[in-house]
Amino acid sequence: MNNVIFQKEIFIPSAIEGLNICLDIIDEIKEQFHLDFDTSFSLHTVIVESVENAILHGNKGVKELEVRISIEMTDKEIFLEVEDQGEGFDFNSIELVLKKPNIYREGGRGIFFIKQLSSSCYTVGKGNIMRIKLRKQCQYPM
Repeated sequence: MNNVIFQKEIFIPSAIEGLNICLDIIDEIKEQFHLDFDTSFSLHTVIVESVENAILHGNKGVKELEVRISIEMTDKEIFLEVEDQGEGFDFNSIELVLKKPNIYREGGRGIFFIKQLSSSCYTVGKGNIMRIKLRKQCQYPM
């Protein structure tokens, strides 16, 4: 069984400025655990895309609503959970952005990136909680 080596849960308002709090946590994790470039890039992209989706699409930018972000790291994996207070969505209904005519549409790109960079991702409940798992690599042993 993998030991939990980092765990944090934060609540941010539904404002793009809340992403700065997430970026600070990403920097903290990268420095403390010496993540390799691929893991750092995946972590950064997945958090930014999922939190931005929660703010803009889930909570519709209503600043009084919060987004909950939970990050848990083990020796080998990073688990993320992003929850908004919106109505939820059907994760599997997002159209593939690489198919015509969707390739020129902006919608769905964030979910596409999350799916490509994670080892697993899915929604739970009414579709307003996204769970994401990333594999973790280190530049050198801790």
